[in-house]
This record gives sequence, C-alpha cells and structure tokens, in this order.
Amino acid sequence: MIKLTFFLDSRDSLKQSDEVELELFNSIFDKEFQESYLFVKEEQIVLDAFYLEDSLEPFLKNDEVMRLLKKDGSKALPITLQGKEIISTKKLPSVDDFSEIFDMGISVQYSDDISGTQRLHGEDF
Repeated sequence: MIKLTFFLDSRDSLKQSDEVELELFNSIFDKEFQESYLFVKEEQIVLDAFYLEDSLEPFLKNDEVMRLLKKDGSKALPITLQGKEIISTKKLPSVDDFSEIFDMGISVQYSDDISGTQRLHGEDF
C-alpha cells in the first residue's frame, strides 16, 4: 500500500503550484488512476489531503508537521508525507518524486499554445 498525506494551506494556494506538479497531484486523486494502478501494480493507493483553511486538527495531530510549521510557518506548506516520512516541503512532489513513489516512469508532454508559453498537454502513466 502507498499512503500519501498532503498538508496544504488552501485550495487557492494550490493554484500557484508548478503546473506539472499540480496536474500530477490532481491525477493521482482520480479514481481511474488509482484503479489502474491497483490492477497493474497490485498495490492500493491511500490519499489524504488536509487544508489549513478547513481545520487545524489534522495538523495538530502530526508532531513533525507541527515542528515544521513552528519553524517556518505556513511557508513550509505544502508538506507531503509518504507513510509517516516527510518527503516534500514548500512544494508539491515533483515528477521525479512521483515516479519514485509509484515505481514507474512518468513522461510529460508539452505543446506550445498560441502565446508561445508551454503548458501541460498530457502525461503517460
């Protein structure tokens, strides 16, 4: 079983995350991804996301999260735990982090939009 817990400031602050990291974050919460992963890897994914704007209680229950918050304040968020181990602070996990967590390669495809900036087009899981 893969257990990931995300401690986040707010839903609005998530929008300021790196576009690729945010897309991957949203993708792993997709029921179809979780079912496909269970089918292929025979391993269940358990995810929790706690938002400071909703409740302080989950943050207070985790000593390591509270230690980081006391040290860095809300700048430590987002904080990601795999099991009980903190694997990422101040940003969502990267493509490489997610590749390692799920033990599979993740490729991201970009395309240029009309303005010439790059954006996420899709990813292969």
